[in-house]
Amino acid sequence: MSKRKHWSENDKIFLFNEVNGLCPLCEKSLMYTKNAKLEKNINIAHIYPHSPKPDELITLKGVEKPTDDSEHLHNVICLCPECHLKFDKPRTLEEYNNLLKIKKELLKKREIEEEFHDYKIEEDIKQVLEILSTANIDGGTTSLEYSPTTIDNKANDTLTPLTLRDIKNDVSDFFHIIKHEFQNIDAINSGKAEEIATQIKSFYLKAKSKDNNQEKIFKYLTTWLHSKTNISEKASSIVISFFIQDCEVFDVISK
Repeated sequence: MSKRKHWSENDKIFLFNEVNGLCPLCEKSLMYTKNAKLEKNINIAHIYPHSPKPDELITLKGVEKPTDDSEHLHNVICLCPECHLKFDKPRTLEEYNNLLKIKKELLKKREIEEEFHDYKIEEDIKQVLEILSTANIDGGTTSLEYSPTTIDNKANDTLTPLTLRDIKNDVSDFFHIIKHEFQNIDAINSGKAEEIATQIKSFYLKAKSKDNNQEKIFKYLTTWLHSKTNISEKASSIVISFFIQDCEVFDVISK
């Protein structure tokens, strides 16, 4: 049996950032203020116990383990003290599976976000985002057309109805604006719009290789574009919606 690990400050920072400073079970802040100073309110909890008791061995018999090394960072997670106590005493199969699922999703998210810097996006995309950030929605009189059924044919049940509605509304409201701006970009620098579309497609394929959930992929792409441009998260989500309609993001579902 391995010895319990002494968690370094770097380990603690890694785990704290992994959950964005919030207990993943109750969403309580893992920081508090005392005497005008910020203090940590975290426990580092083992998902699979370091030294399982006889009853825990029975409860967790045959379960998937995060890793064979109970002291690996993949087997621990930041919780608030109250949730840690509730999770440990007693440890139930349902709670174990839930926390394991949360940890796996956090690791997957981090893995994708760590690759943000490897996937570039042309500076010209900022022109589109800046226009969207200040655009008035008037429906326009443009003759540019699109097929809203494209989105319905690509959405599966991992995309929430609310997000699907937002995507369709954003495409309806902004399609002609985005298309016009990409035409302007191409008029100045031929082929640039296609290059941007290829970059969007490339990161979509990378995200898809890590996670098949469309809701999460949409958020990954929006966060990536926002992180690359630092203009507007909403404008970024509108552009990603445009590329769903334009077929760079999501695949048509075979009927």
